Amino acid sequence: MCATLPHTMSRPSPQTDRLIALVDLLAARPADDFTLAEIARGLGVGKATVHPMLTTLTRAGWLLRHPVRRTYRLGPAVVAAGRAAALGDTPLETARPVMRALADDTGLGVLALVPCGDAADVDDLRVGELIRPAAGRDGAFGLRLGDRVSPRPPLAAVTVAWADDRAVDAWLARLGPDAPVGDARVRLTAAVAGVRDRGWALETQDHLRDRLDTLVRDLEIELGTGDWDPSGRAAALRRAMAEVGKAFDLADGLPAAIDPDASYRASSVNAPVFDVDGTVAVVLCLIDHPAPLAGREVTALGEQVRAAADRITAALHGRPPA
Repeated sequence: MCATLPHTMSRPSPQTDRLIALVDLLAARPADDFTLAEIARGLGVGKATVHPMLTTLTRAGWLLRHPVRRTYRLGPAVVAAGRAAALGDTPLETARPVMRALADDTGLGVLALVPCGDAADVDDLRVGELIRPAAGRDGAFGLRLGDRVSPRPPLAAVTVAWADDRAVDAWLARLGPDAPVGDARVRLTAAVAGVRDRGWALETQDHLRDRLDTLVRDLEIELGTGDWDPSGRAAALRRAMAEVGKAFDLADGLPAAIDPDASYRASSVNAPVFDVDGTVAVVLCLIDHPAPLAGREVTALGEQVRAAADRITAALHGRPPA
């Protein structure tokens, strides 16, 4: 009979964190060389702390040290590790040619997010691939390979749209005290059901900002009429705050239905890729959209990303959960 190991929380490792930060620092500017002092300054630690790390990584081939300038840059061992990771990651390897075709067909950037976890069982997503179209908009991803993305509602609804209620509850729990209740919960649940019915999700982050901008303008107009009576100003502020409270509705960022005649500011149009176990292996995202988009344009993009995700799912012999 096997003994049950007690669950223990993993302890942070500052030295490991510094090693990761060091590699990230050099990877962010691959064309540049860094001195010991520049690296120490970038990490916010002393040179005596950084020097042993540089020595060890250089011996392992992860860094190259210039013999004259005594500067450091990433070495060939990092390239080998990256290639091995790319070849060993079957879902991403399968997804890449489909992503390239999708980027060229739509003229948009295509992002692949892959589920990941850590010792504390925190399920997040990581950027697995970024592909720009051969010709199209010169947008900015704002993300790098390996970046961690927290699937905080309304983001990443496709990771739970086909799951059970416990998974949805865990997704909503990421909001902490801001988790929706009552009518707000009903609206968000309907939005998740809409994602499942369509097979893809529209995430929009600018709708709330647009509404708040309108509220501010309305308030400025009301306060600029010459009526500066304190009670009138207080009443205007109360009305504005009531509208702000209504505006903070997560379902605004995850529409349950797409109106073909409406206008949307899309941050992502995405669809899930499933593996043989029916779990989400990749979240395929269209990003860098022009704004605004008509609802019929959003729907066309949604069907394209869903079809691309379905092709990858079929190549992986995957299936959506029952």
